[in-house]
Amino acid sequence: MTFRSFSILLGLVLVLSACTPSTFWQEKQRQKTFAEALDHYLSEQDRTYLEEIAHGQPETPWSLRAQKLVSHLDNLEQQQQESAQELQITRQRCAEHLQLLEQENRDLQETMDQLKQLFIDMELRE
Repeated sequence: MTFRSFSILLGLVLVLSACTPSTFWQEKQRQKTFAEALDHYLSEQDRTYLEEIAHGQPETPWSLRAQKLVSHLDNLEQQQQESAQELQITRQRCAEHLQLLEQENRDLQETMDQLKQLFIDMELRE
């Protein structure tokens, strides 16, 4: 093979590889970027990079995974907010119930004291 035919072959390979939509290395880079974004979320609880992959890149298997993950995180956050609101309402109800029970306890203690005094008065009369 001569140098000229090798140059033509190399040029043809470069042109054909430039025309392919997604190369192996591009896919590996997208996978690596997704893994780094996921690691960042797990360590920092910051989902910015996952959102960038989900919404800022062309549709790829990795951007679809990021979209699903961001959607799932949205659902979890919504459930967490709803649970926190329910817990706050329950806490408020418990506090109100506790106040009522404490008042009832004071009333019962007062009634017991009155009954004791009445019993003492009755004993003294006899």
